[in-house]
Amino acid sequence: MTDETILDRYIERTRGLPPAPVVATQLLSLFGDADRDIDRIVELISLDPSLTAEVLKRCNSAYMGLGRPVLDMFEAVFQIGFYEVYCIVIAFFGSRTLSMAQDKAEFDADPLWQHSVVTAVAASILARRVGATEAVAFTAGLLHDVGKLVFASVEGAGYVDLIRRSAPFGPSMVEAEEESFGFNHADLGARLLTRWNLPGNVCVAVLRHPLLPNGEHEADSLSLVAKAANYFAHELQDGSQQDRPSAALDAETLKVLGLTPENIPPLLEEIRGQLKQVEALFAT
Repeated sequence: MTDETILDRYIERTRGLPPAPVVATQLLSLFGDADRDIDRIVELISLDPSLTAEVLKRCNSAYMGLGRPVLDMFEAVFQIGFYEVYCIVIAFFGSRTLSMAQDKAEFDADPLWQHSVVTAVAASILARRVGATEAVAFTAGLLHDVGKLVFASVEGAGYVDLIRRSAPFGPSMVEAEEESFGFNHADLGARLLTRWNLPGNVCVAVLRHPLLPNGEHEADSLSLVAKAANYFAHELQDGSQQDRPSAALDAETLKVLGLTPENIPPLLEEIRGQLKQVEALFAT
């Protein structure tokens, strides 16, 4: 494992690094409380007026079928649910992280954001199969590639060239990063999320998502969810490729996730369907 001091020094070279997602982290902790306090949820979101405005805007854009505009956070939570409001919050924060790479004209962050959204939706669906918390899985999926934004911010054209020379997905990308920099995007991402005080299981899932070898089915369920969600997102986005990512998932991993090769196509359709339902939540 890469020395944390080395990773910290590299992260500190990042331009436009957003502040820690304090509100999202505290909201995430409320999912473990069966008697969660709606007043506390509203108070947390209201600490950031720009976040409140964004939640209401996205809520009204995505849920026009409610018949009338949602005017305050209490109504948003009651009308669409705590999980949906949380997804808007973490999606808003996730879109802010794109600022790390936006000043690098060579790097197009939009495809990375689109992939992250698909991975987040896939992770939330897979989480139901293993009894993991959907919000935690969604968070791990949305932020699993945040280390790539750090690389893009610091390296600019050099990192874009590395992507072009390597397969953008899978072990070869990790190997290319390690050869060039001494660590990979998962190392960077996990360290950044640790600095931001996100839950330990989210940080571990981000660290391990591209690295879990086939057959390592005793790994924690969230790491397996993140790994598989990343594979399925690539399959949905790069499905025309002959070498399908999900074909690389070993039988034991599929078993732990309650999947068989036969029910992967219906799962992909479920992911597509949920993406259509919530696409307005994630517009950047």
